[in-house]
Amino acid sequence: MDAIAKNRIEEKLARLDETLSTMEKIVPKSYADYEKAGKTLKWDVERGLQLISEMEMDIAVVLFKTFKKGVAGEETSILTALSKELGDDMVDHLKSRRKLRNALVHDYAINNDKDAFSQASDFSDIKKYKTKVKEVITKF
Repeated sequence: MDAIAKNRIEEKLARLDETLSTMEKIVPKSYADYEKAGKTLKWDVERGLQLISEMEMDIAVVLFKTFKKGVAGEETSILTALSKELGDDMVDHLKSRRKLRNALVHDYAINNDKDAFSQASDFSDIKKYKTKVKEVITKF
């Protein structure tokens, strides 16, 4: 992996850390509290999830270009192609967050509160993703 790609990934990981830190401060502890929260907090949480998904995808594209030596195409195929490096479970988590991101951005569903809260109340998959990405870039 060249230094430019590695630096790009490290910058995205740093931004991901900042976003996670903010999200951990604003997400209510229970779904009942989230339901009662005003639109502003829900929009903040949804925007945070969108940003997380964008950063995850940006990292995936750099990894794809590095390891697959191809032109990045459709998001799902990029993620699927990285299953060897990231693992099938991780790819499934990334696809799930991307699906929610697309629903939020394109307003596919009127109410995404349950999905948004579910993803925003447990960041363990994101932390595992960061660890896995660091392992991959250290290895290469």
